Amino acid sequence: MKITQIFKIYWPDNGGGIAKVMESIAEGCKDWEQEIIVCQDSWKKKGAFDSCNGVFVRRCRQLFEIVSTPVSMQFLRDVWRRTKDADIVLYHFPYPMADLAVLLGMYSGRLVVWWHCGFEKYEKLAWLYLPLVRHTLRKADCILVSSRGNIDNSDVLRQFRKKCRVIPFCVSEECLQRGLAHRSREELRQQADKKSIPIRILFIGRLVWYKGCDVLLRAFARMKTKDCRLVLVGSGPLEQDLKRLAASLELRHVRFAGMVSEEEKMRQLETCDFFVLPSVSKAEAFAVVQLEAMAFGKPVINTRLNSGVPYVSVDGVTGKTVKPGSVRELAQAMDELATDGKLRREYGANALRIVQEEYTQEKMTQRYREVFGEILKRSRQESVRNRQNGEEYEDCI
Repeated sequence: MKITQIFKIYWPDNGGGIAKVMESIAEGCKDWEQEIIVCQDSWKKKGAFDSCNGVFVRRCRQLFEIVSTPVSMQFLRDVWRRTKDADIVLYHFPYPMADLAVLLGMYSGRLVVWWHCGFEKYEKLAWLYLPLVRHTLRKADCILVSSRGNIDNSDVLRQFRKKCRVIPFCVSEECLQRGLAHRSREELRQQADKKSIPIRILFIGRLVWYKGCDVLLRAFARMKTKDCRLVLVGSGPLEQDLKRLAASLELRHVRFAGMVSEEEKMRQLETCDFFVLPSVSKAEAFAVVQLEAMAFGKPVINTRLNSGVPYVSVDGVTGKTVKPGSVRELAQAMDELATDGKLRREYGANALRIVQEEYTQEKMTQRYREVFGEILKRSRQESVRNRQNGEEYEDCI
């Protein structure tokens, strides 16, 4: 059997959380023939073939990029050529060039669409893109989403509810094992007096509009608990604006760590007291980084978005959930966790337990392999019926 994944970009050129999901699927389907078709991250690079963690990757040359979309005729041609022997074509939505390939019938095999997020950021262009999206979803044999909230809060997905299957994302095995080891060490130190140690608050993510980092900075300035430190890990187009905002708010205990290695990210998760995800738009559909913090037994403060975000870390169980964009509510939640060590430990223990029960690599692999197996079984049954119908027709002639 062969599975071909298609998206706009992949490691090591970035790709964010979607690339992590692609990598997870590649790891879980090692017994299948596999291929990944993506674009180069720059028009200056020629098309190339390479391998990433043992999986064949075709990187297509792009002509130019518009609204975060690499435009590539080579991508269309390679989808047409290289999926001819594919049993399943897994399209990681959204990437309009892939929708165009579906519209033109330039793929073979059963189409599975993994809906990672909507396209609210480009609201003014939605009227142009929406017909393509609906056509793709009609053609899909199955639509995968990371949370029930993604279906319930999407006007588009609700129309295709019967095709949707929920497969939550997962943390890597390395992250979980590192988190378990950290939690064991923390339990041994619970009797230590930590009153003199400042509370460490952590954010990890791209510094882009929908992450709500401006709200986080304003809420941090409003906190009543002053012995706190805020670390923002990540980079992005708003980095300088956020640094200017921090300076204007006279925030002395904020550090912009920039892009860091995976090892340094783990260290930041180990040393923080709780994690904050202040996102303000359902462009944030799930946020795997919540799971990573939970794997280290850390409480999470997230926002009540119409997406999968509040389904991951649950209000009153693994952390606090606040109104998106509310500086007051976010400051209150951070003050509550900063001053209540017992509550942090309770939420943290619940968080680690839930990750172990629901969000492991093994669980995720089991879920999508079941879906792929069902699709291929239906495909074989349809082939048998078509062949039998053809034979009956010939007998009649």
